[in-house]
Amino acid sequence: MYINNFLKNFNLMTSVKKQKTLKQANRKVILNILRDSGEISVADLSKEVNLSKPTLMTIINYYLKNELVVNTGKGDSTEEGGKKPNIYKFNENGGYAVGIIISANKLAGVITNLKNKILHNISVPLKTNEGFDSVLKKIVDLYNNLINNAEIDRKRLVGIAIGAYGITDNTRGEVIFSPHFPSWGKNLNIKEKILKQIPYEIPIIVDNHSRFQVFAEKILGLGIKKDNIVAIQAGKGLVAGVIIENEIKRGNHYLIGEIGHMIVDPEAREICACGGKGCFEAMVSTNRILRMARDKYRDYQDSIIFNRNNPEAVNIYNVFDASNKGDKLALDLMDDVIKWFGIGISNIILMYDPQVMIIQGIFTKAGEYFLENLREKINKISLFSIKRKTEIKYSELGDTAGVLGAASYVLSKYFE
Repeated sequence: MYINNFLKNFNLMTSVKKQKTLKQANRKVILNILRDSGEISVADLSKEVNLSKPTLMTIINYYLKNELVVNTGKGDSTEEGGKKPNIYKFNENGGYAVGIIISANKLAGVITNLKNKILHNISVPLKTNEGFDSVLKKIVDLYNNLINNAEIDRKRLVGIAIGAYGITDNTRGEVIFSPHFPSWGKNLNIKEKILKQIPYEIPIIVDNHSRFQVFAEKILGLGIKKDNIVAIQAGKGLVAGVIIENEIKRGNHYLIGEIGHMIVDPEAREICACGGKGCFEAMVSTNRILRMARDKYRDYQDSIIFNRNNPEAVNIYNVFDASNKGDKLALDLMDDVIKWFGIGISNIILMYDPQVMIIQGIFTKAGEYFLENLREKINKISLFSIKRKTEIKYSELGDTAGVLGAASYVLSKYFE
């Protein structure tokens, strides 16, 4: 008797759970159709999904109540006449997402609506190795400023994503170690600390910033309609975001994408921020390029890199510009960095076999000489099939790739 009652109750609970799961799945399907369709009637919706009109109206009413769908008025009657149908539209301002990136020298953030439209963006400087308590205060202030400047209801925020520089455990919201912020120590749980500072229960995602960078390319950039993508962000540091078969890859120890610490020259004297020698990051860093330029000043005082200025005033854009004008010193400097980029990227292609390699960050300003010669270098040292099929391109998303990718990632989780 006891067993029979237990089985009866168990089967009832299982049935209720299945019904609830099915109802939630149906809601998500309809919301995503509305999100992608523009304006649509229930009759047109019923043609796209195998659901009855009463069921569809129940779902529509649920989203009307939650302000994720709006009634835009009446449509046209059918040829047979009859009542004009109500037309419904996804409410792109029915919710909002915040994306924040903690980089080596600044904190940047955006707030977007449900269609990835940026409503407001802010950036504030960070000091070298700034302590986390100070950075945390800036994160909270930036978050509040985004909300206030966008003039939205905080209760309609669907989530926050924070991208950190360093090895990051996204399952715990923890920065395991950041070479740019050694004062943070190890295993710093950013998620827990931020949750204590924000009054509302809001989903918070913490991950390595490179994963949001590559996600932006997948959703909004050169990775649309591609399954396998690697996005490299290069400058003072070097890191990659990797998507394979439409899935962001992290690895067992969250090390996928830490390409900057791959050894490309074991004989090099160049010391990396990690303490190693000959790391990919160290060999292609803008700091190294500028140091080599200044070291050559006596022999190349007429170089347009310097433009009769103090060599200490030279910046990386001077080198980029001069290389595209055929300046001898600039070409030598860029050829050196192209060599190391070529070796590093060829190794990455062999590891991940992407359809496209996307270069983000400051090197997108390097111009035609760098990109064309980099492609040529890779072709010389890569397998024949790789030469023909792997695209090497500059990102077109600009400086907002990381923060926009973070906000977009929040929305992708919300609409899953």
